[in-house]
Amino acid sequence: MAILYKCFYSSLIIVSITLLGTVACGGGASEPGPSSAATPSPVAGRGGSHGPGVTETDIVLGMTNDISGTADTPYGLITAAIQAYFRKVSQEDGGVCGRRVVLQAEDDGYTPEGALQKTKKLVEQDHVLAMIGALGTPVHVPVAAYLNDPNGDGNSADGVPDLFVSTGWSGWGDVARYPWTIGYIPDYLTDARVLARYLNDHLNDKKIGILAENDQFGNDYLRGVQEGVSNKDMVVSSQTVDPSPTTLKAQVLATRDTGAEAVVLALPPEVSAEVFRIAEAERYSPRWLVSYVNSPSALAREIGGGTLAEQLLKGFEHLKGSISTEYLLSAVDDAEAPSMREHRRIMETFNGPVVSTLSVYAQSLAEAVVETLKRTCESITRDTVLHAAESLQHFRSSLMLDGVELNLGPKDHFAIQTLQPVEIQKDGTLKDLGDPVAVE
Repeated sequence: MAILYKCFYSSLIIVSITLLGTVACGGGASEPGPSSAATPSPVAGRGGSHGPGVTETDIVLGMTNDISGTADTPYGLITAAIQAYFRKVSQEDGGVCGRRVVLQAEDDGYTPEGALQKTKKLVEQDHVLAMIGALGTPVHVPVAAYLNDPNGDGNSADGVPDLFVSTGWSGWGDVARYPWTIGYIPDYLTDARVLARYLNDHLNDKKIGILAENDQFGNDYLRGVQEGVSNKDMVVSSQTVDPSPTTLKAQVLATRDTGAEAVVLALPPEVSAEVFRIAEAERYSPRWLVSYVNSPSALAREIGGGTLAEQLLKGFEHLKGSISTEYLLSAVDDAEAPSMREHRRIMETFNGPVVSTLSVYAQSLAEAVVETLKRTCESITRDTVLHAAESLQHFRSSLMLDGVELNLGPKDHFAIQTLQPVEIQKDGTLKDLGDPVAVE
């Protein structure tokens, strides 16, 4: 998830600091409890028979996240912003199907064990209708296995909707294995293929190197770039990275020594920043292409050593000319766009966090959840929720970039597969490179 910048100095610092902070204002774990207890057995209500998590007054959803920041992530902001948007829908828009939308959230410490334990609590004790917005591929793998087959009998018929996960691993698209899991953020293969298309169209005479994390995230980029590059012989170096300082330096130098003139980075921000620092010290200046998980602001902060204007400017000086991709409006570049002004009003009015890329992402996801629920009013059950999500076609949240939309189907659980290529400028702004690229 990336942050875009135009209005630089104070606004940039505010948004960057927001990413480092803990959940603001509305950052508690859960909404106030439903006005009447959700029940695991279907209840008759407006529109017919409904399932777990649905009462006459509420639709209760679940989410786990690193709410307290125990794992030093800023992701608790996402939960807080989703809750703020649901409060807006419930209080200003009359709710969904005549009911409040309530998000009950649990702190998972960003660990697989914590996420699985808290998910089981939400499903088996709190009886939520569906889980939404899971973060982190390694964290979510055991959770997804549980939600797709809660009793472990090999029959997925009793699954729980695992909606709009915030992890781009391409494995979630295996509908036979994960029939109840629906993606949201662009999958990593899509991003890799968009970057590969840029290489084909603009850098087809350049030797290519790839530095990727040694996990599902990195493997998707290795596969996507290697498959997507038209001239396979131009890929002269493909390495899974050991982030230890000595080994990382050796791998960067090995990439340089192959003659790589364009290098794809599929690494987390702190490791990507170290690659930039090593390359600068060694006077190695390829054209960098970076995964969208590396927000320009996060990279600039890591490279420059902090969030002061001069530190960020130093970081962006290293990043200038790098290629990345985007799919949402910017909290800063698009600050005065009507939909962004409304987003800011919602966060301020309904006890959300300070506006940032994470709050923008959260509301975009929450809008998809609301649209899904609206399609189930006649009978709000786990089955109808899953089928409603699969029915979304050409859906656009109010905060998506022009040309980006969400398309799903019973055999297609990849949500967003269109990205806007951009070039990072030395002041932190982003320059669009042509039109959005779709790889659906």
